[in-house]
Amino acid sequence: MLSRLQLISIFYTAALLTFTIYWANYYETYSGHTKGEELFTALVVFLFLTFFYFLVLQFSVNRNNWALALFLPIINAIITFLITVVVLWLGSFDGNPKEDILIFGIAYTLLSSLVGLVLWGKT
Repeated sequence: MLSRLQLISIFYTAALLTFTIYWANYYETYSGHTKGEELFTALVVFLFLTFFYFLVLQFSVNRNNWALALFLPIINAIITFLITVVVLWLGSFDGNPKEDILIFGIAYTLLSSLVGLVLWGKT
């Protein structure tokens, strides 16, 4: 039987991965003509959902980690940006928006889910 923490994390991961795949394939329908706008829009959605995810964990697990809940989404975004740059560089990708969104989205989702499971899973 899965714990409440695991169920919340699975739902969060599924929601963000679904958004990532959708946004990577249909971003040009919604974004304007400014370079980088598609990744910025994705980042705003990721941060909003991750703040919500950490707050739900905070209330459902009854742990007082308010500093973690408020600062970790931003720290995860910075770390994920660096991971994305390294993957694009090592993989010799050309850095088109679809690749950027997929790499950033998958890395951010997995990092945030793992952080949530590890930090709020401690007893």
